[in-house]
Amino acid sequence: MTEIIEDMAHEMVGESDFPYMNKPIPPNGQAYIQRDYKTGDLWVCCPYCSKKNLKIKDNTSISDLELKCKGSNCKKNFFVNLKEGKVIE
Repeated sequence: MTEIIEDMAHEMVGESDFPYMNKPIPPNGQAYIQRDYKTGDLWVCCPYCSKKNLKIKDNTSISDLELKCKGSNCKKNFFVNLKEGKVIE
């Protein structure tokens, strides 16, 4: 029975875990930047639920800012570290 289940799982997933899409961003507590495709604005997004939390400009620099997610189901804290609109580790 377990062999059948393993074969079914292999057929559903295939060789690669994500053959047709990008791998998800790991929730490491560090925010990431996303550009809104309609307006072109940059947003700081929650690493846990991907909710847009803070609108920024291209030259924004932020160091060790702790934000609480605005998502109704998330509300987790995460850190923002930016230099000239790019995430720094």
